[in-house]
Amino acid sequence: MMRLKILTPVMLWSALSLISCSYYKSVEMMPITTDSELALEFYETGMVAFDQVKLGLAMHNLQLAVEEDPNFFMANFWLYFLSSKTSKKVAEQALSSTASLNEGEKQIKSAFKYLLDGEDEKVVEHLQMAIDLYPSDPSVHKILYIIQFQFLKDLEGSIESINRAIKVKPDYALPYNQLGYAYMEIGKFDEAEAAFNKYIKLAPNIANPYDSKGDFYINTEQYQEAYDSYMKAFEIDSSFTVSQKKAMKAKQLLEKSMEL
Repeated sequence: MMRLKILTPVMLWSALSLISCSYYKSVEMMPITTDSELALEFYETGMVAFDQVKLGLAMHNLQLAVEEDPNFFMANFWLYFLSSKTSKKVAEQALSSTASLNEGEKQIKSAFKYLLDGEDEKVVEHLQMAIDLYPSDPSVHKILYIIQFQFLKDLEGSIESINRAIKVKPDYALPYNQLGYAYMEIGKFDEAEAAFNKYIKLAPNIANPYDSKGDFYINTEQYQEAYDSYMKAFEIDSSFTVSQKKAMKAKQLLEKSMEL
């Protein structure tokens, strides 16, 4: 969604390493297989950026990871979801990985193949197996509910999976974002607002929660509130130019509604 200026590896690591270390050591995580420590650092900081919905930065770091280790399955796996024109090539590189994956990664790889083949039930089955292996790792839960929501279009299933993830790690912010959008899609706006409010409470200093709450306000025709929320996102992070554009759209809708 966002396209950010390319940063040097030192800048990327120094900006995000403290966040990734403090959070990811607090739970039992699925090991990530790579032969390169530098590739792993790029991957970890890339996934922190992903969680903050800094998708251009996440993609950049994941690309650096696979440059360091072309056989890096998990980096290629996440690159697929961030890619567009090169997604087929990235998928092929992910599936051709010959790395000695752990059991959780093997289940994710199987699920990925079934996703590409259109076998939705097997996708969910294998991702659930990965979750069973690492039930306290929110990053493994995240794969299931993102795929259910964005690719399988299974809103009810994604809500169920998100709520399970929240029970495991209630102070992990990202699931509340996905939950808010899923509830909006099915017209449960009270539940959506509660989810977005929780997202803001858990991550008050990053831009995306306010951008998401702006989307909620737009959908409920609260245009002044939408404008304020979008501008809050842009003020926090000027790379969120999409929020600034949305704010201008909200302002136009507000002016138009006042003319009626």
